[in-house]
Amino acid sequence: MTGLEIVTSCVAACELADCNKFEGHLAVEILRQALADEGIAASARDVFIQGVPVEWDLLVPRVGASPSFNGLLYEPTEAKVAIEVKLSGLCGTKATALSTIRGKFEHAQAAGVHCVYIAFCDRQSGCATDESLGFPCFNLTWSHKPKPRADSGD
Repeated sequence: MTGLEIVTSCVAACELADCNKFEGHLAVEILRQALADEGIAASARDVFIQGVPVEWDLLVPRVGASPSFNGLLYEPTEAKVAIEVKLSGLCGTKATALSTIRGKFEHAQAAGVHCVYIAFCDRQSGCATDESLGFPCFNLTWSHKPKPRADSGD
């Protein structure tokens, strides 16, 4: 699936409920399914890494991982990639949002876990980038109001 196809499926489903929390959770579930379609296993939503005081939207576990507490807690050696997912890109001021995400990623990196940031839709001029965050960033579509979204190529 292209980024635009992933985002379009999420937007269509989001119209079913008028709840921001639902939309964010749905974005994570749609990304999890897109990863599965590509043969990439992913954790349940909202999981943790032992010794890292942060909740993760998704993890890509290492082969043979056996998380505890019904799949909620992974050892650092079981987590390959921690994923931060944003439906509508950065919230608040760009500098503050990047600092918060970077702090989360630095905790995971110190535990030996790679991190990526994935935004379903953001403004091209205000989005997180590999350079601004210091970690890999994927912005699936660009918002162009009032025009529809455009695939970013990520």
